Amino acid sequence: MPQATDLVLKNNAGTDKTFALYTPAAGDSSLAKWMLKEGNISSVFPLITALARPTTNRSRIVQLKLRVPSSYTDSVTGLTKVASAFEFNGNVSVPDDFPETLKPDAVAFTKNLMAHALIMAMLKDAVPAT
Repeated sequence: MPQATDLVLKNNAGTDKTFALYTPAAGDSSLAKWMLKEGNISSVFPLITALARPTTNRSRIVQLKLRVPSSYTDSVTGLTKVASAFEFNGNVSVPDDFPETLKPDAVAFTKNLMAHALIMAMLKDAVPAT
């Protein structure tokens, strides 16, 4: 099984962004989690999760998820509020109200996540990053 480490992915401007390892997987069917700690509150941090597990038909599955939330400042309370989120789950979900300014980075993170050596090692044998 590959060793879970921080994931350094380039954003749309070509700048390295470090998704810090928050939780390594404990083994099969356990979630590994990485966060890009940018934003006012943790609920707006971009998040990557990965899970590997066996199936009932002598195969294995890796489930990857990248979530890039948007946020706004509530004009009444001044608090940061979470809005829509770009989400990659093998399929990509781009809400109609997802900000145009966040789209280039979300796409770059998705592309670079799939090309990262750790993710490719997980996909090769469908094993968790522990």
